[in-house]
Amino acid sequence: MKKARENQLSYLFLAIIMIPLSIYINYPYVANGDFPEGIMIFFLGTSALMMSYLSPHLYPKDERTKEIIGKSMTANYFTLFATITILFLIVGALEPNTLSATHVLTILFCIMTTSIPLTMVIYSKLI
Repeated sequence: MKKARENQLSYLFLAIIMIPLSIYINYPYVANGDFPEGIMIFFLGTSALMMSYLSPHLYPKDERTKEIIGKSMTANYFTLFATITILFLIVGALEPNTLSATHVLTILFCIMTTSIPLTMVIYSKLI
């Protein structure tokens, strides 16, 4: 349990640093109506916050942990597939405001880094 507590504090420390820093970095982009270039820092911070919550649930390597991770990965497969489909349709439909490949990959990365721990949080409550 000591290792779980150390991981929890490490993730919490990272989240406390990354979330305010990302808000500071992205505010000028959002205020000007541009695509926020540092948005990945915010999503990594929220992911660290969720991993801080999950650390006690995932550290004991038992059947519950395997079930949480397995169900989470199955749900994330469908989440990412749906996200790719929606991004494909949106990029084709937004002719005047097309997204660059970098922006599409950034959005996909942000959704991926958030959806994995988020589904683990949901399954840790349900299982």
